[in-house]
Amino acid sequence: MAAGDVGGEAGKGMAPEEARALYDDWGDGYTTSVESWGYTMPHEIAAALASLADDAPSFSGKILDAGAGDGLSGRELRAAGFKNADITGADLSPKLLEIAASRSVYDQLKQLDLSQRLPFESESFDMVSCVGTLTYLAPSSGVLAEFVRVTKPGGHICYNIRTDHKLAWLETEKAMVSNGSWPQLLTETEPRPYLPNNPDYADKVLTVISCYRKTV
Repeated sequence: MAAGDVGGEAGKGMAPEEARALYDDWGDGYTTSVESWGYTMPHEIAAALASLADDAPSFSGKILDAGAGDGLSGRELRAAGFKNADITGADLSPKLLEIAASRSVYDQLKQLDLSQRLPFESESFDMVSCVGTLTYLAPSSGVLAEFVRVTKPGGHICYNIRTDHKLAWLETEKAMVSNGSWPQLLTETEPRPYLPNNPDYADKVLTVISCYRKTV
């Protein structure tokens, strides 16, 4: 797998068919690649959600892992203490979902395009986790509004955005704030290296993790 920028131009995302082909081809080597590059986002976002739960081991609510990939993020959710949660993993790539199924960390797996309306009822999930996926989506896709729609009042949403893409997403966030549909920001990390051991990224490409609570 090449180490270059595979996320497309900031704010424009990547065509679904292109993203699907990219990750289907990457497939079996995905976890090995990202772990060798020092990718910690699955662990950090899982830990952030666990810190927001009253007691992660006793939490029995529903979590959506949006952009589940090969299940690395689902594995980290379980390791963070969500042993009894009902976790749905969703991803565009059939190959990655096949690998995710073999990890046995999800209660359900769904192949879907996050740039489209999510096939879930409103207020279905107590938490939404989205790890390393917004790079491939355009803010105009409406994915953030969909995360809010499918989250229960009082529920939490955590995701990361690369700093070179953050400005494009900020306009969407601001628009949702102005119309009253954006949740309450709870925590936002300082920028940190996205793939610190990848020579093309190192300290040049940073990311920020943000966690929100849906208040209405």
